[in-house]
Amino acid sequence: MLQDIPTVALVNLGIASYLFFLWFSDFKYFIKNNAIKKNAIEGATTTPVVLVVIAFFASIALLCVHTCTEISLGVANEQSKVQFWALFSWIGAAFIEELIFRGYLVVKNKGKLVLWGSIFFFSLIFAIGHPFMWDYTIPENAQFGAGEWKFNFSAQTINATISVFECSLLFYVLRFLPLNENRSIIPCIVGHCTYNLGVFITKMCQGFVAW
Repeated sequence: MLQDIPTVALVNLGIASYLFFLWFSDFKYFIKNNAIKKNAIEGATTTPVVLVVIAFFASIALLCVHTCTEISLGVANEQSKVQFWALFSWIGAAFIEELIFRGYLVVKNKGKLVLWGSIFFFSLIFAIGHPFMWDYTIPENAQFGAGEWKFNFSAQTINATISVFECSLLFYVLRFLPLNENRSIIPCIVGHCTYNLGVFITKMCQGFVAW
């Protein structure tokens, strides 16, 4: 997988770091002026600490449900192996994906029905976009564009895709809860990072991380 390539993983983390730098600049402006800067990056606002705690434990709880579901379905041993470098990709993705999806890919200020319709639609896109039911592999020494598409619609890959869909719904809810008055994406980022790190640790304990 692309996420296992060290260069790709570090580039992904580098892009995430740069975007975080821009986001954090807008975040500091909000703290100083108690107002959103003009053309500020979405979600660069404060949020109650209790919501960050909720995001942390909700993500762990959802991971436990997903792990138990895999075991109960008997597909835990069918999950893919990842390289250690994938962790850097996942950390970078936790911020980039939250900024894009929970930040921008949602329809606000058009009523609750439109809001939730967009949440379900973009959560579906978010889930399908993860390479569980599909993969794009680049063979060693292959020419540019000579990759190979592979598709897999097994119980394990479908379950994994549904799990990502549920994660997306959780992260959207964290942003649009009434408690999150400033619509900060901080709880979303914390929840996503917690979940991704939890998945990596779970894979490592199950022997699906190659060092």
